[in-house]
Amino acid sequence: MINRLPWHFWLAMVAGALQVLSFAPFGFWPSGVVSLTLFYWLATKGSLARQGLMHYGFALGLFGCGVSWIYVSIHTYGGASPLLAGAMTLLFVLLWSLTFIPQGLLLGYVRNSDPLTRVPWFSITFVLGEWFRGWFLTGFPWLYVGYAHADTWIGSWAPIGGVLLVSFVVVLTAELLGRALIKPHKLHLICLLALVTTTALLNNARFVEPDGFLEVAGIQANLDQHTKWQPQQFDSNLSRHQGLMADLPPVDLVVWSEASFTRFADLAEDKLSALDEAMIAENQGLLVGLPSRDENGYFNGVRGLGLAKGDYQKRHLVPFGEYVPLAPLLRGSIAFFDLPMSYNQPGPWRQPAIEVGGRAISLSICYEISDAELVRQTLANPALLITISNDTWFGESIGPMQHLQIAQMRARELGRSLFRVTNNGVTAFISSKGMVQDQLPRYVAGVLVSRVPLFKGQTLYGQLGHWPIVLVLIGLLLGALALKAKKQRPG
Repeated sequence: MINRLPWHFWLAMVAGALQVLSFAPFGFWPSGVVSLTLFYWLATKGSLARQGLMHYGFALGLFGCGVSWIYVSIHTYGGASPLLAGAMTLLFVLLWSLTFIPQGLLLGYVRNSDPLTRVPWFSITFVLGEWFRGWFLTGFPWLYVGYAHADTWIGSWAPIGGVLLVSFVVVLTAELLGRALIKPHKLHLICLLALVTTTALLNNARFVEPDGFLEVAGIQANLDQHTKWQPQQFDSNLSRHQGLMADLPPVDLVVWSEASFTRFADLAEDKLSALDEAMIAENQGLLVGLPSRDENGYFNGVRGLGLAKGDYQKRHLVPFGEYVPLAPLLRGSIAFFDLPMSYNQPGPWRQPAIEVGGRAISLSICYEISDAELVRQTLANPALLITISNDTWFGESIGPMQHLQIAQMRARELGRSLFRVTNNGVTAFISSKGMVQDQLPRYVAGVLVSRVPLFKGQTLYGQLGHWPIVLVLIGLLLGALALKAKKQRPG
């Protein structure tokens, strides 16, 4: 069967793998445009079946290379053997890559017979495919091509339409280049010039206004993931965080990483009360990542102490990581499906904002930062974005740097500074332009202290989300399908 696959299929896989070089930690964004230009040439020829196959090949290259960190999570921290972890990672890549096939079939269907041949159907179907993968089966919004431009000049479209609009601009650039190479026309060059000029002008656009500063300290404790949850480690874990805070300069807010407090809140209220009193005495706020529980189950959350007021419970949980679909079938098969955090429950969708000195903070935990609409809808006009994570699960893979890049895009979309705190990296301060201003080295304990600018007002994306671009693209697609149906109707 494998021997029968055409050489175009393998070239499509190469194109998908090449796309990964545009993302962090590699950061060679031109490779993404080259990848998509090559893919355009492969994906717009032949029958529907061929176009679907080319899309599947591209997806295999993209996810096969781009989410290799899943193996580390399952093997190193989930207790699976190398063979089982490899098989599960391969199965995920094979199955999730199937989500590219519908966009390939749609592309072939509208492009091969639609009279509007100048409409960029490749770009339209590609970005609708990204949107689809963002919510299908709770969503896996990873490796959107726009993320490679979180801190480039092309990312200047983010405050207008979010990462999906950035993706559209990137794919459209590749499509125009592909058309110009296959069948040169002055229209292609005119459109490319207009796109480049508009992008350059947007780079200087202002959507929000400065609104003061907040002195913030992030505590990266570098706890050992293998032992941190052992009951006898709790006091040592707590002392590690308190020790790192011992020589802090005057700050307004201290932030610990996700699950930094390694005991259920109801079992350690005395420790939390002592921390609360200490922070009040220092006239500071403290955000602590901690697990909690009630009659409904376990929650992954954050508690504000001292001058930080409020609580937050994580809403978008990680499938198989924080809850297990088909749990009766999978529980007990490997240790990964029996980890304590795999029994978590989602928090309420609407939650009161955590406030620090009267400033409302938009908070997200770990995987939530990849959900652009969740972050946007958390708070209409936050002074600051804060995300906490425990990327120790990714090990020494490319996953933590990809995760950081996604956070950079959230900052740029909403025109807000973003402060990110993790257990062992990457703890970083990100500007409202998506640039990493300061960060701690990975795999060491340390403290990051930053004077973080605050902002007020909203970007266009902050007000409207990605729906304008999604609805326009869906409208164009439906219009093409209606034209095709009318054309094929007898009489």
